[in-house]
Amino acid sequence: MPDVIEPAPTARAKCRGCGATIGKGELRFGEALPNPFGEGEAMFWFHVACGACMRPEKFGPALAALPSPPPDAEWLEHAVKDGLAHHRLPRLARVERAPSGRATCRSCREVIDKGAFRLALQMFEEGRFSPIGSIHVECAKAYFETKDLVPRMRKLTPTLTDDDARELTRLLDIEKPGAPRDEADATSGGSSDGKPEQGSNGAAS
Repeated sequence: MPDVIEPAPTARAKCRGCGATIGKGELRFGEALPNPFGEGEAMFWFHVACGACMRPEKFGPALAALPSPPPDAEWLEHAVKDGLAHHRLPRLARVERAPSGRATCRSCREVIDKGAFRLALQMFEEGRFSPIGSIHVECAKAYFETKDLVPRMRKLTPTLTDDDARELTRLLDIEKPGAPRDEADATSGGSSDGKPEQGSNGAAS
């Protein structure tokens, strides 16, 4: 069963990436994966923006196979290219405000203040996404190795306002350094995530 990009025939499916409903008639990306509940394969559905951002290595070929380019084709191609070039970038799930001052940044290991913008992270493993913490917006360059993120942030978090985007741009420009490698190793046992380094397809890298 091949991966596909097609209009959703109903509004029953939810996006595997963000959890929101995919509207009837809206283009969606279907990734064929082993069926976790039986034999054969099952289709896992995503919004096209979520697919491009979170599953670039699978979304890219499906996009190239379309007979005609979809709306936002240029942006989707750019999202795929960036996701393949920066192996941690597909972990970005959304932008949110920290609900408390207890969480620690995965990059610099410092506390994220209550109410501050933070970038929620997730890892794709065995057909599902699992949350792996968050980072300061200021730590994005050190963690993702790029700070060209605002368009991606706005696609993944549609509720962001223009004022939010300006504030996020300001924070991205701060470019806070990550924790020293030896400190990260001592704290997490080998990587700055507390997990082995992996590419967007889940393979170690």
